[in-house]
Amino acid sequence: MKISIIISVYNVAPYIEDCIRSVLNQTWNGDIECVIVDDGSTDNSISLAEELLVKTDSPIRFHIIRHEKNLGLSAARNSGINAATGDYMYFLDSDDEITSDCLERIVQPLQDELYDIVVSDYRIVGNYQKIPLQLVDGSILRDRQILHAYRKQDFYMMAVNKLYRSGFLRNNQLHFFSGIVFEDELWSFQNACMAKSLAVVGKITYLYKIRMDSTTFSKFSAFKARCLNV
Repeated sequence: MKISIIISVYNVAPYIEDCIRSVLNQTWNGDIECVIVDDGSTDNSISLAEELLVKTDSPIRFHIIRHEKNLGLSAARNSGINAATGDYMYFLDSDDEITSDCLERIVQPLQDELYDIVVSDYRIVGNYQKIPLQLVDGSILRDRQILHAYRKQDFYMMAVNKLYRSGFLRNNQLHFFSGIVFEDELWSFQNACMAKSLAVVGKITYLYKIRMDSTTFSKFSAFKARCLNV
């Protein structure tokens, strides 16, 4: 099995190295590629990423895709989807981190069945309280159970910290819609409508960061607070 981690990058110089290190530190020994999409960054985010990767000896294959100008998160993620070659895709925000055992834990249900989606738990780093994952560890949802759970907010609407079967995304033409605010809401709803199977891992595998400085808060945290319904 091969997993593609997709990271969209736009002006996150203070955070990008920690994000990439969290990928490099994965304990899972399976096949991993990491697609980094530079969405027209005007700071040194990408040069910092490149310097770190040059110094690192890792079996993980990193690919950098460049947008000539800033096209937005939806377009950046879509470029990542189009470039990904893995059996499953995993979205990671460039100002967040994953735990070292993230992939090791989140792939476990796939030993039994190739589910369309695998959802795992997360921890918030910042001044917000999280809404706990309401689904029990090891739960399996099928067909309309998935949409029902989504409508009850039993799992979060954000796109990150979930494994998506690549064939499921491509067969249903599930790309992010550009030019809208809170694009994860539409994306997650479409996934919930179309997925035939969803597995739950009730372990924390993602560090979801909320920062209160004015620039970062306006760009990232307002969206995150909405996705988490806090």
